[in-house]
Amino acid sequence: SLGIIPQMGGRIISLTHQGEELFFVQDEFKGDIYYLDKIDNLRDKKLEMGFRVWGGDKTWVSPQQAWWEAIPPIDLDAGSYSIKIDGNTVEMQSPICRETGLRIIRRIRLDDGIVHLQQTFRNETNNLINRGIWNVTQVLRPFEVYLPASRNNIKAYRDEGLNEDASSKISKESNFVKVLCDDNTHFKVGGFIDEGIIVALRKTNAGTLAFSRLFDVDLKCQYAHNASVEIYNSKKYNYLEIEVHAPLVTLGKGQEVSHSQTWILKRFDNNIDPEEVFRMLE
Repeated sequence: SLGIIPQMGGRIISLTHQGEELFFVQDEFKGDIYYLDKIDNLRDKKLEMGFRVWGGDKTWVSPQQAWWEAIPPIDLDAGSYSIKIDGNTVEMQSPICRETGLRIIRRIRLDDGIVHLQQTFRNETNNLINRGIWNVTQVLRPFEVYLPASRNNIKAYRDEGLNEDASSKISKESNFVKVLCDDNTHFKVGGFIDEGIIVALRKTNAGTLAFSRLFDVDLKCQYAHNASVEIYNSKKYNYLEIEVHAPLVTLGKGQEVSHSQTWILKRFDNNIDPEEVFRMLE
């Protein structure tokens, strides 16, 4: 089942499978709603609020270095989205972002336990906008995340204040890079994967829960952060982030760009290995 909060950045705030919750929520801000349309100075409001994670699944705007005050654009991240429901499809639209000039449209469809997520940017200004769709999902630990990539293509981000040694958390396993997120070691890794599939596995007494996602990648395009995928592991809270980037694009007035993902949740016995899961998805 899914839980959504349009009033808090159009988030998917809950994802459960057979009663098991997968998504992290920042308890100290649970239930908060912000009336940002009444705020004139967004920079001051950002500094007042600080960097809050809130939790769940959200759409950010890349590149990160373009954010005012090094905080996500708050009209998009914490603003109130409109909502339309049509059968098993929900569409949420952000207000026009006063920082970026973008509107975000998030369409979510639930089909036989499979989640289809489409994210769209629309340029609501008269100017050219060069940005990328950046999907961030905050998932409760522990998980082993498998990326179809060579080891050299996935690098630790040692230059972002994430100084803990992540070498013990990243390993080559068969045709994949395995990123182990099982404690509060603070690290972030990222790079280019060979195909648009990510598999996250969590072993439990009831079997191995596989949280898989499929999406398009295009290695001929330019990506912000020089990565199509990033994995972040929090020190302060019990979560990891699965981050999926779409290519950077330049949008003219009224132009749109979309990127889609398919999420599949399934439980296997504990003998399953990532290669078997990947074969089922391909």
